[in-house]
Amino acid sequence: MPISQFSTESVTSLIAEIGLTHEGSLGMAASLAKASVNAGADIVKFQCHIAESESSSDEAFRVKFSLQDSSRWEYWKRTSFGLEQWKILKEQVEENGAIFGVSVFSKDALMKMLHLDVKFIKIGSGDLLNLEIREALENFTGTLVLSTGMATWSEVEDTAAWMKMWKFSEDSAILQCTSKYPTELTEVGLNVMKDIRSQLQVNSGLSDHTRGINSSIAAIAAGARYVEKHVVFSREMFGPDVSSSIDFQEFRKLKEFRDDFMEISQPVNKDNVAEQLKSTRELFGRSLGLVRNFSKGEVPLVTDFNLKKPAGGLKWEDRDQFAGKSLARDYNISQLLSIEHFSKESE
Repeated sequence: MPISQFSTESVTSLIAEIGLTHEGSLGMAASLAKASVNAGADIVKFQCHIAESESSSDEAFRVKFSLQDSSRWEYWKRTSFGLEQWKILKEQVEENGAIFGVSVFSKDALMKMLHLDVKFIKIGSGDLLNLEIREALENFTGTLVLSTGMATWSEVEDTAAWMKMWKFSEDSAILQCTSKYPTELTEVGLNVMKDIRSQLQVNSGLSDHTRGINSSIAAIAAGARYVEKHVVFSREMFGPDVSSSIDFQEFRKLKEFRDDFMEISQPVNKDNVAEQLKSTRELFGRSLGLVRNFSKGEVPLVTDFNLKKPAGGLKWEDRDQFAGKSLARDYNISQLLSIEHFSKESE
């Protein structure tokens, strides 16, 4: 289905972004994937970097963090997985009921993932206008998600127009993102996320690089189709994305909010609810009474009437019928009035 037929009321899917936090260890990657699924991630996402296809010796570190790599090229080489290792990770994620997703950073990385039949592909903002990757995606019918962390609005518009030309999954989306690690709360840009959806008619969401989960909560409440957060076992771990990551306890809280919010957002029919609460409505309703004890033969005035719980007795408008009429029996203030309290001559 073309992406132009997108849903504006879809449940927010939560993406646990593992990235390269595994440091090239398949065991660590598998552990992070399992923990992500257990924490409630709908999509567990990795990054596929192929140094020869993506980088050169001239590529500088965004942040000089590595203790053992002299260049990004060496970092990509050290942390990369082979096809069989990717297959193991994919099977593990899918066997646990989540979607396996990958961010690709070259045509070769994309082709490797397509060979593995990966159905959820993300393109980072650095490759938003990468024509080589775009051309390779023309036969991809799965879910495509693109980040806009370094993009101008006109580039986002160009991307939306391109996406609508191809039959990507209807769940495909363009994510608002700010490529700062961590991102300040004032730079999150939920307005951009909303504009992507309303103005460009494309599913939108947030790739959240802030500290904590509040921005992600706000994005869910604002209708994000996807919310993506980097995950770690602890913020004491090593890596360039740790400052903008959350641990799995925080991810569980995010998932709990998402689930509660989706239930809170269900439409309610007031008439149906009122019918279900019929007995409670009667309990909290009111019937006609008197403001004090009255003896048989006394004549209550209009000002002597009041309303008491529960409903089911005489109504407020009935007081005009009985005001100025003598009582046929004693009335106790703890009672509701009834027709029998008045003499037959007063009826």
